[in-house]
Amino acid sequence: MSASALLHPLPSSPPVVGRVRRFASRAAAVPAAIRPVRAGDCETLLRLCREHAEGAGSERTPFGPRCSDARDLVEALFDPPVRVWAWIAEAEGEAIGYAGALAGCSLLEGGNYFQLESLYVRAHPQAQDIERRLFLRALRMARTLGCLNLQWRLPAVQAARVEAQLPAAAVRTALVHYVLPLADQAAGRAAHGG
Repeated sequence: MSASALLHPLPSSPPVVGRVRRFASRAAAVPAAIRPVRAGDCETLLRLCREHAEGAGSERTPFGPRCSDARDLVEALFDPPVRVWAWIAEAEGEAIGYAGALAGCSLLEGGNYFQLESLYVRAHPQAQDIERRLFLRALRMARTLGCLNLQWRLPAVQAARVEAQLPAAAVRTALVHYVLPLADQAAGRAAHGG
């Protein structure tokens, strides 16, 4: 995902010639629908999340194994107080992408922040525009909630690719991000009666 793609519309495509191509062009010209995730979307959202994680390769390894039970996610999305927000992108009746974000409170800044936790769009003619629109949905929610800032993390490879394209207001921080998976520790304690 390029940051410029998130913030700037795509240039228009040249006209396509030919009957089949005109049809494909019309289908691609219909903008993808982006909407908040609903309770009935859980299986679709989980499928997109699995796809996203599988495509991320080794960058997700430090986070530990994926939880096989979606109860925590469903609770965070739909039970008050809501802690996670998600949007699904659909094109031609098929879910092709999603974004997920969460809110937190910073002790250092003394206020709330909104963190874009994941953004994924399958290969599609409108992928860059869909990524941009999903990003803007998260930004709009951050503003609606009155958050101090919007934060997002990028894998090192993606950050290197888009760094020069980030808007001037986006600041790269010098923080180091550690991950300590706890699933094995919890399983070990349960096995030892602790």
